[in-house]
Amino acid sequence: MPLSDRTFARAPAFVLRQCFRYLPFGVGASEGRDRDRYVRAARSVGCNAVSAALGFAVVLLSVSFTLPYLGQERFGIWMTISSLALMLSVLDLGVANGLVNLVADAEASADRDSLHIIVTRGIALLAVIGVGAAGILIGLVMLLDLQRLLKLGSVAVTREAVLATLTFIALFCLNIPLGGVRKVFFGMQRAWVPHTAAAIGYLCSLPLLYLCARMRAPLPYLVLSTYGIQVASALMLLVRLHRERIFRVHRGIWAGTGWRDYSVLMKTGGLFFVVQLGFICGSACDPLIVANILGAKEVARLAVAQRLFQVITVAMAMLSGPLWGLYADARSRGEKAFIGKTLRMSMCVTTGSALLMSSLILVVSPWLLKIWTGNQLDVPFELRCAAAVFVVVDAMASAFAIFLNGVNELRPQLFAVLVFCAISIPLKVYLLTKFGTVDWAIWSTIIASVAVDYAVYLGICRKRIFAHASLKPQS
Repeated sequence: MPLSDRTFARAPAFVLRQCFRYLPFGVGASEGRDRDRYVRAARSVGCNAVSAALGFAVVLLSVSFTLPYLGQERFGIWMTISSLALMLSVLDLGVANGLVNLVADAEASADRDSLHIIVTRGIALLAVIGVGAAGILIGLVMLLDLQRLLKLGSVAVTREAVLATLTFIALFCLNIPLGGVRKVFFGMQRAWVPHTAAAIGYLCSLPLLYLCARMRAPLPYLVLSTYGIQVASALMLLVRLHRERIFRVHRGIWAGTGWRDYSVLMKTGGLFFVVQLGFICGSACDPLIVANILGAKEVARLAVAQRLFQVITVAMAMLSGPLWGLYADARSRGEKAFIGKTLRMSMCVTTGSALLMSSLILVVSPWLLKIWTGNQLDVPFELRCAAAVFVVVDAMASAFAIFLNGVNELRPQLFAVLVFCAISIPLKVYLLTKFGTVDWAIWSTIIASVAVDYAVYLGICRKRIFAHASLKPQS
């Protein structure tokens, strides 16, 4: 009997279920759900692997294509602008992350109407936030003296930097509600959908980057060819939610418990907002700190060193990211044994994999840099060592943060990130000024991260956190 289109589309999930069939899962009613959760996670990891490989190809080629014609200063400006996507991600006020657990709760209760309402109101709220953020950011760019802030050498380069920054801001503010769309799929344990959309975007970016390099395109075109294409690909996800009747805007959507839903979203999102803001202040603002103290040229060295090991960060996010929705679903059902087993497995796999991969990349880094940059940029061994150690520490922290997000334990993260910022920012300024080498920006982050994680998570908040993760099987 011939297979139908629907059967063919479901074949990968069927194969995964057979692979997981004989592995030890929970007992009783939770056994089927445990297996299904791991199947969903495996599908997400597979799609994310493709997306991550394409994304890493874009990162590698963006350096080899553009560094020769941009020069070190303009390339450093582009890397600084690229880092703004992570730095400014807090401007969604944490609402996008807050949607994950709320969507997971609605999915666990099988309440389709509640799911439709929370998704539509959440995306609408993010759209309003995006408009407000656009006004604030454009005003700041007009007020700031970028030539002095980034220590740029000419008026022409400054003008190009301003135009590229404004282009980025327009795309970023459009991406604020689209970021919420991506998180909705994470909450529904369908993370493979946004990963597929991202892969399509990266595929489109590759030829566009090549054309930009051939035509020696200015910085705004490079921003459009990379970040702009990713924003455009996310629009497909919004269309899909609309076709599935999960996102629908109509007059009745604002009636009933609208203000209560917004209040819940803002309260949950507010905690995520402070956690994200602290992380950005403590680590993601390194390019701006380095540019201000050592100059924009040093940002280029920092960016290349970090991107050399970025494949590890992407791979570890690929492994642990899909677990957020799984943790949230298990928390809603009170299945602590699943949470405990998954946390232990996640920490072991991510830490071991990151350690192995970083060691291998560090060994072959001279050869990789020669091929990648053509020896046009010197990246000191000390800087490469710092980047290698950082990705291992970051892998452990990210896997544990996904667990905390999934079980809705945000207050310990809030406390930890405040202490982290209080240590890392002054430490970076002091060490960069004292030693004058860019690797101390990374070492400062490592020192602060390890100290805070052990003091807060494994010390002060240990009992509260691990109450969610029983390692004993359920009866």
